[in-house]
Amino acid sequence: RSQEEVRVKNLLMQDDLKMAREIQFTMLPQQYPTLPRGAQPADSAFHFTHRYLPTGTVGGDFFSVSPLSDTEVAVFICDVAGHGVRSALITAMIRAIVEELRPVAQDPGQFLTKLNSDFFAILKHSGSPVLTTAFYLVADCATGTARYANAGHPMPLHLQRQAGRVEFLPRAEGRKQPALGLFAAAAYQSTQTTLAPGDLLMLFTDGLIEVYAANEEI
Repeated sequence: RSQEEVRVKNLLMQDDLKMAREIQFTMLPQQYPTLPRGAQPADSAFHFTHRYLPTGTVGGDFFSVSPLSDTEVAVFICDVAGHGVRSALITAMIRAIVEELRPVAQDPGQFLTKLNSDFFAILKHSGSPVLTTAFYLVADCATGTARYANAGHPMPLHLQRQAGRVEFLPRAEGRKQPALGLFAAAAYQSTQTTLAPGDLLMLFTDGLIEVYAANEEI
């Protein structure tokens, strides 16, 4: 009887996790914006693609791609440490906060500063910090610039096709800035770079680089 009860509870839990996974996938972009606004996808100044492979049924990674104006688009990516339901719930919480930050969405530094403040205010009641990294970028096809801010996240790669090189985006004043939710008064700085036609920006989470080989080397 005990084994049957455990089996039934496991099935219910698996059903719940499957539903959570489906909901989590609907939180990701279902279609990408085109810029300038109204352009056909093939004529868009920016093109996007993504690959999302959680290691468990539900994961702690989240990203969004949102138009801000006729020429600007915002890309947000975050990574909650750990896997499973706890991390997935926090990503849902962050998504809700991000939706409320439209008034400061065009300034990456202000955006992450306000996101951190709101996130910290919620987490302080939980009694335990949660390591959450994030990166936020605003690209403008009218000026060919990208403004961004980083909260302890791996720096994106910038493939400069015309120059024939790949580099990490430079950090603000060369310094790392803290992950989200650790310090109430953390202030994040915006940095700007120039984009040339054909350039590629690759944003990713540490799930891409913290992969262990058979000899236990990353």
